[in-house]
Amino acid sequence: MVRRRTLLSGVVGGIAATSLNLHFGGLVQTALAAGEPIKGGTLNVGLHIPLTTLDWQSTVSHPLPHVMGHVFEGLFGFGKDFNAELELAESVEAATDGKTWTIKLRPGVKFHNGEMLKSSDVKASLERWRTVGPKGSGLNTLGSIDLPDDLTVVMNFDEPMGRFLLLLLGSDENKAVIMPQAIAEASTTPGQLTEVVGTGPYRFVEYKEDQYARLARFDDYVARDDGPNYQTGKKVGNLDEIIFWIVPEATTRVAGLESGEYDIITEVPDGEATRLEGNPDLDAIKNGPGVLLYMMFNHKVGPTSQLNIRKAIQSLIDPSEIAAAAVSNPDFALTNPSIYAPESAYNTDAGSELYTPGDIDKAKEYLAEANYNGEPVTIQVIATNSLQNRLAVAIVEQAKRAGLNLEILSYDLATWVANRRDPEKLNIYTSGGYWVDPSLWNAEFNGTFPSPEVGFISDATEKIFNELSAETEFEKRKALGEDLQREFYSQVAMVNLGYVYRLVAKRSNVMDPDGNLALGNLTLNGVYLDA
Repeated sequence: MVRRRTLLSGVVGGIAATSLNLHFGGLVQTALAAGEPIKGGTLNVGLHIPLTTLDWQSTVSHPLPHVMGHVFEGLFGFGKDFNAELELAESVEAATDGKTWTIKLRPGVKFHNGEMLKSSDVKASLERWRTVGPKGSGLNTLGSIDLPDDLTVVMNFDEPMGRFLLLLLGSDENKAVIMPQAIAEASTTPGQLTEVVGTGPYRFVEYKEDQYARLARFDDYVARDDGPNYQTGKKVGNLDEIIFWIVPEATTRVAGLESGEYDIITEVPDGEATRLEGNPDLDAIKNGPGVLLYMMFNHKVGPTSQLNIRKAIQSLIDPSEIAAAAVSNPDFALTNPSIYAPESAYNTDAGSELYTPGDIDKAKEYLAEANYNGEPVTIQVIATNSLQNRLAVAIVEQAKRAGLNLEILSYDLATWVANRRDPEKLNIYTSGGYWVDPSLWNAEFNGTFPSPEVGFISDATEKIFNELSAETEFEKRKALGEDLQREFYSQVAMVNLGYVYRLVAKRSNVMDPDGNLALGNLTLNGVYLDA
């Protein structure tokens, strides 16, 4: 959930397991390390793509959560079960009408600049996030924020706000991280922070563009006193520093891991799993739950603004073939008709009768109804993103069977990001994410993402999103999630391309006592280097 997602790269989710070895057919975590953690040392991480910004509040792009998740914290964060848990918040309470939420802050928390965390910092940070954050629109009914004292924040909503508020603020895709008031108020431009100052166990040191990001342990970090719980609970920074090296080529990352240049690498090709498993110096770690691969459209201009064109594409796509193109090991792929992860409590087949994968005859009917005459429809990819390119090639081949003339346009990252917002240049792009809750889809399908000129919105889905945001009972939210899925399929807001699982790898002297490396976005709390 996980999200971006936009680069088909981040994963969130995981299920506990017990072995150092990788076992196919189930999700696993690294084994618990024995003995007392060792303090010190430098951990070298091989990242698959560069950072597009240091401003986590303003983006859903990966791999930013891998890095900034150690620097910044929010009021809430993901626990191991991917429910939202307390982080900087000590407690949270909602009024019976759901319009007033009172949040008590943990006392004694320090920022990396030595200042103490206060409620005024939280207010300034939330006000900035709701303005610059892609998911900030989730607070569109927030009327005011009151500060009764330095450790109390009262959020007053114009309409009932459900418990989704905790997940909205804590999701690591676009997290509502807390920074000092002065920095939040001075950093008015999205993507640009005057300083990178958080409260996490590691502090930001430097970023050399396209080379590396360096973090150092924050010795004055104030941890929670409960047990470790993925991104929440008690966090321990055992390492002197962490260096995230930008290494776009997968073969270079793998070679660097084998040689000892890197201690951990992300986005390992799944075909490497068996070979890595056979090396006693390395551990292969399977990430899950599944990441949904999906197709996004320009809903406002051009051929994909026509519903019948989108229905044709939804019909012709065969996710089983897409999965085979996405991964080389079938244990890392899964077809499932739901827009919610197979491991999610919201997973459902509602509306699947509208989702007819591989139905070429049906696709031809929709193209005929759209009066399609063979004009080119484009799918844009990032030149260096091998997964996007493999998906695009497979999709083009499937489109040919129905007579759809689909062409691939390849761009560098910056151009790809810019063009997907441009109504005159975008037709289709692919994305990926882990969706644990139906409300998480709101940020991408409220008419503003990736820009108002191309984004999807409808009265029906807006009504469902509004009801979801106010509802606190699970069964009622699940029914609403089913309604949302039906609308997505009937209006072809996006197209389900199937699910994939991710592989990361580490050297065997990297100890992960809490099993965090199997839980989606890279989380190094508690990790240490054995002698």
